[in-house]
Amino acid sequence: MDGVTRAYCQCENPTVTPLFPVTAEGGGVYELHRCDACGLVWDAPMPGEAELARAYSQEYYSSTEAKFNPLIEGWTRYSGRKRARALLRRHGRGTSGIRVLDVGCGRGVLLQGFREEGADALGIERAGTGFEEIEGIEALSLDDLLASGRTFDVIVIWHVLEHLPDPQESLAKCRQLLASGGSLFVEVPNFGSLQARLFGARWFHLDLPRHLFHFTPATLAAALREAGFSVISTATFSIDQNLYGFLQSALNCLPFLPANHLYGLLRSKLSIVTLLVILLYTPFAALIAIPALLDTFLASAAGRGAVITMHASPDPELEHD
Repeated sequence: MDGVTRAYCQCENPTVTPLFPVTAEGGGVYELHRCDACGLVWDAPMPGEAELARAYSQEYYSSTEAKFNPLIEGWTRYSGRKRARALLRRHGRGTSGIRVLDVGCGRGVLLQGFREEGADALGIERAGTGFEEIEGIEALSLDDLLASGRTFDVIVIWHVLEHLPDPQESLAKCRQLLASGGSLFVEVPNFGSLQARLFGARWFHLDLPRHLFHFTPATLAAALREAGFSVISTATFSIDQNLYGFLQSALNCLPFLPANHLYGLLRSKLSIVTLLVILLYTPFAALIAIPALLDTFLASAAGRGAVITMHASPDPELEHD
């Protein structure tokens, strides 16, 4: 296979099918390719270092304190605390002193939730983001942690796996870092969702060129099993990811609006002008509200919500002695 049609899955002699082109942020055009054997989808060609450097600019990371305007940021941090509490409850072994690793923790919203619940939580991020200045976050790699000999009771990869150049290898390293009886929690956009089917290249959660791989429940479960995990539960419901994903994707279909324009406004400083422009979206939001709610609840109930959340543990047959 040439560089464009190379397969990034684990299959032997795969047949690769081009799906559709996607115009990425910044104007580059990529084509989504799918392995006909396992169903994994990836960007073709894979973004190079220059494209990724532009995509992960300081503007993308925003600041160490906030990513959105105060209203959205407040909701995000409240949701992070609730999510941390729920994940620890699903792990089911108490919270005090529990060792948690948050891979690709960003500015530490979920990490802070774990720490508030009494967990001994570490967040890791790539160097140069500035997030390592936040308490509990270090510029470390999975290889650094493996070399240190540390292990964790809970590992969280929350909307990060799709960004990684080798997700299969990263999952295998997490398997080595996870203590016996530990829990791995992964959430990624669901390429098998109704939203992905409806909106195609305009689907908000594609986020090229940052998202390199696009998972379905079947391909994510297969990747986890290949890495030595046993899947405990799968869900596709997220009130914020599903609702906003539908709204922004529908707005992306309007020819007179730039892609993800509302999302950009929500990330900008809250001024009178910004607030007025956001209010102009109210009639569109009202029209989209009913189908968005139907998608959020009905599609999720059918396993076709906009995100995939999987809880996995080390496969007992592969546990270390």
